[in-house]
Amino acid sequence: MSPFSVYLNKLRIRHDLRQTQMAELMGYEQGYISALELGTKNPSNEEFLAKLVQIFEMTSQEQAELAIAVKESQLRYTLPRDVPPEAFRFCSQLWEKIDRLPQTQWQAMLALLSLEVPPKEGRLLSLKTKETEAQM
Repeated sequence: MSPFSVYLNKLRIRHDLRQTQMAELMGYEQGYISALELGTKNPSNEEFLAKLVQIFEMTSQEQAELAIAVKESQLRYTLPRDVPPEAFRFCSQLWEKIDRLPQTQWQAMLALLSLEVPPKEGRLLSLKTKETEAQM
């Protein structure tokens, strides 16, 4: 299940709704809600997400959590052109093993990714330039 699937399922259960009831409230088929909760589909458009926010009167915190769940549930990613070859190798190897990695390896990789990354050199230079211009 994707993070969005988990979020949607918990939201529905928290509001004590069945899939058919949620689908009716939102104007969608029950099969679509089921596919979203199973992770076989992702929300197809912003309209669905806007209806979730409106119908369930989501707080700004809930909306932020929803946005994160949607972002983390992307099925496809495109690597930027300027990444080094190691990034391609890493993604390729991850893809080969993604369905067999134990929880400990996921946790280790997530911990590494949470470390602070220095800004790109070009970006750092442009910030210095803006600071210098402001001082003049």
